[in-house]
Amino acid sequence: MFVIAEIACSHNGKINKLKKLIKDAAFAGSDAVQFQVWDLRYMMSPKNSLFKKLKKIEFTPEEWIEIIKFTKNKFPKLKIYCCFYEHKSFQILKKIKIDGIKINSSDLTNPLVLKEVSKFRGIKNLSVGGSSIEEINYAIKFLGKKNIILMYGVQNFPTKIKDANLIKIADLKKKFRLPVGYQDHTNFISEDKNTLCFMSMAFGSTVLEKHICYTRAKGTYDFESALLRNEFKKFINQLRIIEESIGKDFSNKFTKSEKKYRSFQKKSITLVKKKFSGEKIKAEDVAFLRTNNLGISPHKLKLIINRKLKRDLNPYSLIKFNILK
Repeated sequence: MFVIAEIACSHNGKINKLKKLIKDAAFAGSDAVQFQVWDLRYMMSPKNSLFKKLKKIEFTPEEWIEIIKFTKNKFPKLKIYCCFYEHKSFQILKKIKIDGIKINSSDLTNPLVLKEVSKFRGIKNLSVGGSSIEEINYAIKFLGKKNIILMYGVQNFPTKIKDANLIKIADLKKKFRLPVGYQDHTNFISEDKNTLCFMSMAFGSTVLEKHICYTRAKGTYDFESALLRNEFKKFINQLRIIEESIGKDFSNKFTKSEKKYRSFQKKSITLVKKKFSGEKIKAEDVAFLRTNNLGISPHKLKLIINRKLKRDLNPYSLIKFNILK
C-alpha cells in the first residue's frame, strides 16, 4: 500500500511550517508527500469568497522549487507529488523533477490542464470523487492509461462516513481496468477516522491519501480531516499490520499457514479396519476422518472403491493412491 501524506493548505502559507510537515510525513513513514500548487489568477475568480484567503497562503513558483529541493535533499526516499490546480503552474516542472502529479476532479475536463499532464512521464493520479463516467472517460481518453491511477473519495469538509460509498472503488477498478486509490476526508474527531482507509484496502485500493497537519487551531486550514504527526505515525503502523492480512487473489497455491490449517481441518479417506495385501477396498472399510496428515479427499471415494491393496494396512491408516493396484 502506497501512502501519500497530503499537506494541502495546512502549512497556512508559512514555509517553515511546510518544511515541518514534510519532516513529520517522513517521520510517520509516508511513502510520499503531496503539495497543492496553484497560481490563483488562473484558478479562481476574484469574486469567489475564498480568493482573498487563498491569496494569503499562496507560494510563488520559486518558493515551490525551493520546497521541492528541500524535500529531495533532506528526505531522498520520500516521493514528491504535486496537485496542480491550473495549467500555468506546470512551468516549475521545467526546472525541477517530481515523482507524481495529481489532478483535482475539477480539472478532469479541463483541456488546458490535461495537455500539461500528458507531457508528464511519471505517475498521474486522477481525482474522480463526485465525477461522472463521462468526465472520467474524457480524461482517460485524453491521457491514455499509462501510469494512471484513479483516486476515489468525496472530499467534503469533512466527509460523513455514511457518504463514503466505498463500493465504488471496486466498481471503478472493474469498469476502467486501472489501479484505484482512496483519498480520505473523514472527520479527525471521529473514532473511526482511519477505518475507511483500512476498509478501502479490502475493496482493492492500492494507494491511500491522508491529510496531515501540525495544528488544529482556530483559523488554520485543512485540519478537518487531517492527522497530527504522532497520529499519522500510528495510522501507518496500523495500516502496515492490516495490509499483511489482505493477501493475494484466491488460488489453489496454498500458503504455509493455509497448509498448516488444511492438515488440521480437512478430512481424508481413512481405513477403519485391518486390510491385507490383495484385498479390495469396500465402502464399509473406510470413513472420512481428520488425521495428522492429508490423504485422499472424500469426494474421490469412487476412485478407490474395489481397488486392491499392494500391502497390508492397519486400522486408521491413510489410503494413498500409490498403495492401490
